[in-house]
Amino acid sequence: MSQNRGNRRNYHGRSGGRGGSGAGGGGGGRRGGRDGQNAGSGSSLDETNPIIQSFRGYARELDAKHDRHERIVKCSRDITIESKRIIFLLHTIDPRKNNDAKVCEEAKQRLENLFRNQFFIIAKELRGQDAYQYARAYTHGMQEFIEAYSFYEYSSGQDISHWQVVQEKLSYKHDATPPVKQESTNEPNDSTTAEVATTAEVAEGSDGQAEAESPPATTNESQATLESVCLLQPLDFVLGLGDLSGEIMRKCINGLGSGQVDSCFGHCRFMQDLYRGFLSVSSARSRDFTHKMNTLRQSLVKSENVCYNVTMRGGEAAKWGGGPSDEAFASFVGNSNFEAAEEDEGVYF
Repeated sequence: MSQNRGNRRNYHGRSGGRGGSGAGGGGGGRRGGRDGQNAGSGSSLDETNPIIQSFRGYARELDAKHDRHERIVKCSRDITIESKRIIFLLHTIDPRKNNDAKVCEEAKQRLENLFRNQFFIIAKELRGQDAYQYARAYTHGMQEFIEAYSFYEYSSGQDISHWQVVQEKLSYKHDATPPVKQESTNEPNDSTTAEVATTAEVAEGSDGQAEAESPPATTNESQATLESVCLLQPLDFVLGLGDLSGEIMRKCINGLGSGQVDSCFGHCRFMQDLYRGFLSVSSARSRDFTHKMNTLRQSLVKSENVCYNVTMRGGEAAKWGGGPSDEAFASFVGNSNFEAAEEDEGVYF
């Protein structure tokens, strides 16, 4: 019985697929006809349809946004690389070589170049746009720059600037540049493509890095003056200061190795004040802020351990640095053969 039912089902299925005389066959013919009509209509769309035109415009807007995002990310990477190089440069300051003025001047010039070039490009890209939509595109570069800028101010003996002071330096006034004409396969009324052409002014140099025109010092009265701002969020500024703690900790340890014992306590006090300020911020609901707090605490503990060792074993720490306190430590210990004993000492683990 079950075999006969299976044969009847197979028979009706084959007749429907062939468009036969049965009910299944008629249904198969109607489905085939509708599929043919849909295939024919999908090959050619009505471009004059307002819905089609609207979605074409949405696609162009999304493409323009993604292209702008990628250009900002590229500038952010250049800022990150240059900021790290400036930090490494500032770590080469050695009081024994008396090169602090030369190194700080070079670091200042390189920071000014970042203001004039990469940040100016980002400011022009953000003009007329919602800056908060692209904030995550350059947040890492901004934090690294704040770290380098604040480390330069600390190394040169200046006070750490307020975030509003840095924000004013990231505001530019420049002349309106005419839009660059580009060939496009889109419709002639493509306003979004023209807008992208005005902002895409990044030129590739011979070294593969982005080059841009610096904001002119004088403006022509016959041209309209535009104002572009690179947004600096307060959270990015605070996170950049959190990264500064790692550089101060490294400077503290290097000061102990070079014999500048007194500077270790100054670095430690600065980090304690910085950590106290971070503790006063209790309303920051940010995962990055919590991570920076943990890093700052670890750096502070390392600096305090250095100062503790200097205090408890002060003579030995000064002796390691090779400073002028070796003779005083030798007289305090009462060992007349201090230098000879130092030559015979070995390394014990």
